[in-house]
Amino acid sequence: MDTFWTWSLVLVVPLLLLAMIAAHEIGMTLHARLIARAGDAADMSTDEGFILSGVLGLLALLMGFSFSMALNRLEDRRDLMLQETSAVGYLAMLAESLPQEQARALKTDLAVYGSARLMAAETPDGPERLAAAQKAADMREPVAARVRAVLRGEAAAPLQVALASAYDAVEDTAVRRDALSQAHLPARVLWLLAVYAVISAAMLGYALAGSRARHRVASTTLYLLVSLAFGVILDLDRPRAGAIVIDQTPFARTVEAVVADVRGAPAAGR
Repeated sequence: MDTFWTWSLVLVVPLLLLAMIAAHEIGMTLHARLIARAGDAADMSTDEGFILSGVLGLLALLMGFSFSMALNRLEDRRDLMLQETSAVGYLAMLAESLPQEQARALKTDLAVYGSARLMAAETPDGPERLAAAQKAADMREPVAARVRAVLRGEAAAPLQVALASAYDAVEDTAVRRDALSQAHLPARVLWLLAVYAVISAAMLGYALAGSRARHRVASTTLYLLVSLAFGVILDLDRPRAGAIVIDQTPFARTVEAVVADVRGAPAAGR
């Protein structure tokens, strides 16, 4: 059922377009055999027009809902990226309030963890991304150990509370980002949408059977637009595998700043 996330969009979109064109031709042939009617498009009955309008309207509604869900999920991923950026930067800033040795140790581990998180975020979808995310999760434990050491130490209570809260935000946003990167539109919904588009093409071909030459170009253009819209929905639902991806620049700059601070050099681009 996960075909839509394993196939390339370059393959999915043309396949859907060809399927809709074929369904259109089948609808025309079926009309000719069942109704044996020829003539101008004006011969199309009012009943057929109402049915066709309802079918195409429902198709537009389904595609609109799917597009909205995929777009909202993309915005959620972008928001979580910004939240993790803020959390990592805040934890690095709080580390400055610790004794020099503790501060350097915490920032060093945070720099390693942030670099691993950035690599996971920039890795294309697939087993490599899962492996990179797991590696980053493993590198979060040293950061947690440093924070726990501060909590067991003699640091001021307000600083301990702030550090605990900052680390909690780092961990929470990372876990939520990983979960959301694996969340997609239900595969059955996408299959239903594709099948409904093909059936709609067959019904349109059936309704326009009497004027096949005049409307073939217009109907093919409609199918192309539907196929492209379907491709955009799939692209939005693929965090790192498509053309529409989230810009990781804010997170990358924050990680670079922490790394440069550990090395004692100014961050690039700052």
